[in-house]
Amino acid sequence: MEILHHTPCRHSSLGGRIGMSGGEVFPIYLKQSRDGTKSKKRTQPMPNKNTPEKTETPLHPALPVFLIDGSSFLYRAYYALGTLNAPDGTPVQAVFGFSRMIKKVIDQFNPHFMAVVWDSPGKTVRHERYSAYKATRQAAPSDLGLQKELIQEFVTSIGLKQVAQQGIEADDLIATLAQTFSAQSHDVIIISSDKDLGQLAGPKVRIFDPFKDTILDVAALENAYGFSLEKLPFYYALIGDSSDNIPGVRGIGPKTATALVQQFTSLTELYSNLSSIASARTRTLLEANRDNAFLSEELFTLQTPPTTISLEECALAPDAFLRARPFFERLNFTSLLKQLPAAQQSPSPQAHTKYSFSAITTEKELKRVCAAIALKKQVAIDTETTSVKALQTELVGISLCYETGSAYYIPVHKNYQAVETQTSFIASAEESAHTLSHEVIARHLKPLFESEAIKKYMHHAKFDLLVLKSTLDLDITGLAFDTMVAAGLVREEGGRVGLKTLSEQYLHESMITFQEVVTNKKLTNFSQVPLALAVDYAAADAHQTFALVPLIQKELEKAEQLTLYQTIEHPLIHVLYKMELEGIDVDRTILNKLNAQVTATLKVIEAEIRDLVGMSESELNLNSPQQVSDLLFNKLKLTPVKKTSGKTGYSTDSEVLSELALIHPIPQLIIRYRELFKLKSTYIDALPLEINPNTGRIHTTYKQTSVATGRLASVEPNLQNIPTSTPLLNKDLQPDSLSIRAAFMAPQNELLISADYSQIELRVLAYLSQDPTLKTAFLHGEDIHARTAAGLFDIPLDKITSEQRQIAKRINFSILYGLTPFGLAKDLNIPQHDAKLYIEKYKAQYPGVQVWMEQAVEEAKANGFVTTLWGRRRPVPGIYEKNQTLYQLARRIAINTKAQGTAADLMKIGMIELDAQLLKKTPDAKIILQIHDELIITAPENSVDTVAQIVKNTLESVVTWDIPLIVQIRTGKTWADVSK
Repeated sequence: MEILHHTPCRHSSLGGRIGMSGGEVFPIYLKQSRDGTKSKKRTQPMPNKNTPEKTETPLHPALPVFLIDGSSFLYRAYYALGTLNAPDGTPVQAVFGFSRMIKKVIDQFNPHFMAVVWDSPGKTVRHERYSAYKATRQAAPSDLGLQKELIQEFVTSIGLKQVAQQGIEADDLIATLAQTFSAQSHDVIIISSDKDLGQLAGPKVRIFDPFKDTILDVAALENAYGFSLEKLPFYYALIGDSSDNIPGVRGIGPKTATALVQQFTSLTELYSNLSSIASARTRTLLEANRDNAFLSEELFTLQTPPTTISLEECALAPDAFLRARPFFERLNFTSLLKQLPAAQQSPSPQAHTKYSFSAITTEKELKRVCAAIALKKQVAIDTETTSVKALQTELVGISLCYETGSAYYIPVHKNYQAVETQTSFIASAEESAHTLSHEVIARHLKPLFESEAIKKYMHHAKFDLLVLKSTLDLDITGLAFDTMVAAGLVREEGGRVGLKTLSEQYLHESMITFQEVVTNKKLTNFSQVPLALAVDYAAADAHQTFALVPLIQKELEKAEQLTLYQTIEHPLIHVLYKMELEGIDVDRTILNKLNAQVTATLKVIEAEIRDLVGMSESELNLNSPQQVSDLLFNKLKLTPVKKTSGKTGYSTDSEVLSELALIHPIPQLIIRYRELFKLKSTYIDALPLEINPNTGRIHTTYKQTSVATGRLASVEPNLQNIPTSTPLLNKDLQPDSLSIRAAFMAPQNELLISADYSQIELRVLAYLSQDPTLKTAFLHGEDIHARTAAGLFDIPLDKITSEQRQIAKRINFSILYGLTPFGLAKDLNIPQHDAKLYIEKYKAQYPGVQVWMEQAVEEAKANGFVTTLWGRRRPVPGIYEKNQTLYQLARRIAINTKAQGTAADLMKIGMIELDAQLLKKTPDAKIILQIHDELIITAPENSVDTVAQIVKNTLESVVTWDIPLIVQIRTGKTWADVSK
């Protein structure tokens, strides 16, 4: 739903063009540093205090390549500015500084090819050689990781190539890229203040220090050091590098090292001729540190690891920086926004010149395109609609692409005729008066869409499948690839997988946003967009989807995620499509009854509190934290527990209220009031608005790859968080309840079946850890919580109390989420010493679990990511943090992901297999809901027992493990009936 921008080549801001094709080439002379430029001291000073002389070496006529040392930019940007926050409070000073530096480079050099090279998180090959490498570095600031993510988002938004490789440092990657591109006759400009990179300077490679505004070539660097650059590793082998904890020869400084490097050709020659060194002290130091010297030379010398990065991937669009406008607006970077050229701040949507996009408004043209699709046996499909509610929207148009370079848009909506007669976008009113009927469109597309022989490519296929089914009653078979779902498997955590983002990332082409074609023009929806613009915008969606398929497939292969996509995520698309299409019946009368009861309970609580404190309704608003704070701490004189982070005074959050409830009745009433008010606003008031007026059902949307562990997420509305019961208070303030789930029910003459995997994550833990005690408990069908309690309290199974079992249950379910003595003590309201003892006893009872957890952490440290049993990857960058809070969080992520992610994959496999079995054996039965470890199925009343057995047998046999999977089955008319 986006359109591509193409802009002619631009001229260099330095007074000429740098190697532009098709015209005269003007040499650009490298600039001398500006007067007054401030810079931080180097970790190790250059031996010569003289400022490097400016060079007069012109850049090579071939287009130069600029390589940015991302970490160097990141840290300089972070420390260069004071604290700066985005409107939402997020710290962004490094983001602002980095963006400003990139703009300076673009303005100064007008690069055609540029890339940002990042260090890989975690240990590198140098750590394997020397475990203390970089060990003395201070832990990164706690907010730097978040700012780096925003910086990478900014870099992606402008289409600037980012390069990183697991286990490889940025300097080594820069060495490889510099070698590769210079060998292709391109000049290479390395943008960094890192002294290590000086060894890369050569006839075609220069170093630009942006903070001193100086470009250094071989002559300038050799003049500064006083020796040839080939000897730079030799020099640092002697003086070491404290910033990287490279030892060098202790006691030898830059002056002595320079003299030695000038005297000898290499470190080896030096050590072969120690006797020729006049200074006895120097000889002694060298002899005592021989191993360190050679180790230091090895550590300092840059390597050239293989990489597949091509020059084309580093191409930078002429209007690259303009694309950051939405990003700058979001973070409120007003000074950068003001620097965008006024004429180009909001580029108007323009027609494509690179691709051929056209509208299909006649049956003859539709037949021709359909015939071509049948011949090519492949097509990318996209839809345009009036809203994002797939089952309540109007279809505006359909886009098709069967080969790169061209795409087609079929206008469908009735608005086109009315709109086009008032515009000059097309030649005549006669042309605009013809949009094909739904019947004609469906008749020609139906055989293509339903043919398994024709591969279908889509971006967010589930949405388009629902739209086409609900508007034209078209079914699509032969879905071959969903670029959105696939990209979700290889994105960085929190990264975006929208078509616009992927187009920039993989194709280096910018697409106009929906905001530009609809919102900014103050249109209500896409049906009001003039046809000529709609063609360009919509056809681009299908075209870019088609073009992305091979690139994302290659990315999946590279990341070893293709099998995961093909065997789990891809077949799951159709299962989720059917679930969303089916929906679930909802009884409004029950929701209305519940609304009345909750409203009455809220009034009872309000009245009770007012009576206790003697305040009127106008004097007390329980939804105001400030008024509640005033009530508790000023009127009731309760002792405050903690202050808020803002200016409203003392905190009244649930933790504080729970503590205060031990000494006064009102805090407990406030807790109950807030719980019910949230329940009412989040569910009871909201759910009726989600009922589809055409079906009388709620149709949730499932997101497949948005959760890092692989779990499904339910949105619009979220049905996975519907509480099992609703605690109420009647008019006498006695407990009462009514379940929201009672409003969700089976259709007439049908029943609901709940299939719930019993203790699935603990069973996964038993299988992955192969802990013998845990395995035995499950194999013998023991109560796992009672078994754990027996170990914790050193008593027989049959003597376990319900309270002891509850403690064990909390520990069992918390162990995968990073259980700590502090957290357990707080959770159970027990002394921290007791909590620590429980955890130690748990580890002793299940030693295999502890071993497995440490193996998970080591996997994260070795790879920078962990994988589930089926290969799903999750990056764990924080595993290398020296900050203990961040490191412990990363440990929890590594452990939890392997268990919860494996359980999530298992559930997805179960859904795929169950859908196939139901279709084969009882097609009237359907999966309608997934709630993490539970499925809800509808089945005719007269076959519910048969279906229930099929469900149980299928889900329990999806894997062949030495740990049994147990599925608990419940049947009933409503969701409440089948809930635990």
